[in-house]
Amino acid sequence: MPSKYTPQLSMWREDLYKGIYSRSERLTSNKKLRFYNDNYCELSRRTSGMGYGNYFAYALLGFALLFCLFFFLFGFYVLLSNVFQLGTYNPNTWQDEYVSVNVLSGAIILTGACFFYFFATLLNHSIFAPKDCPIRLNRKTGKVYIYDYILLNLSTKGLFTSPFFRVTKPVQKEFNWQDIQAVLTSMAAPISTGGMLRSYVIRCVVCKPGTTEMIDHFCLTADSSLSYDEWMWINSYMAFSDDNLDTTTFEKDNVPGKAICWLPEIDEKSKVSSIEEYNKILLKNNLTH
Repeated sequence: MPSKYTPQLSMWREDLYKGIYSRSERLTSNKKLRFYNDNYCELSRRTSGMGYGNYFAYALLGFALLFCLFFFLFGFYVLLSNVFQLGTYNPNTWQDEYVSVNVLSGAIILTGACFFYFFATLLNHSIFAPKDCPIRLNRKTGKVYIYDYILLNLSTKGLFTSPFFRVTKPVQKEFNWQDIQAVLTSMAAPISTGGMLRSYVIRCVVCKPGTTEMIDHFCLTADSSLSYDEWMWINSYMAFSDDNLDTTTFEKDNVPGKAICWLPEIDEKSKVSSIEEYNKILLKNNLTH
């Protein structure tokens, strides 16, 4: 049976229930809770790759960049040498030889430039992306705020469609909690020792009000094991069912990357204690702008 949310996400596995999962079982945020109070909470969406363990990958990417640069410069050297040696070709075959060398050097230059851009973008993302990509949920106003950036998942088309300097530019979005649902996606790959290696991702889909037509979506959590912890925790929190919630906060800012900096307007709106305060901020910012 396919997902009821359209268009269906790739690698879809199941639509998740939205509501209180338990009033007695202890619900954990899986060590993702950054802040908690009666108005709003903030959870980390940091993936396992966002940490100091990536320094080896940084070194490999740097080496790949140097290799691509050498490849690129070598192509230019071949092209220029071919131009300056034009008079040394056999008069009967010079045209074919000259064109062949130019085509080969052009292919080398183009390949080197493409791979250089690819690896430079990956290195830029790896080092300068925000150190976290949190989600804020205000249950008093029913608003959800996403701190995101283009390459949160390297499977997105942002790597190929966005300019190099914009790849790590944060994007902040606001949604209504009532429009958000969740689906589970999974991917499996065979391993050399036999069996399958699976990864699971809970994605939140944002639908048009009152419909199942998806207008946006974002990653909530990704793991190598099947876990609904964060989604269950969020559902109980937004329903004011706090009695069985683990509210231990975990602040982990000692990782590389740019500091998290919410826009002043979003930071103010996300912390209010009523919809009236929220509307006042909207009015104030509309008058200011």
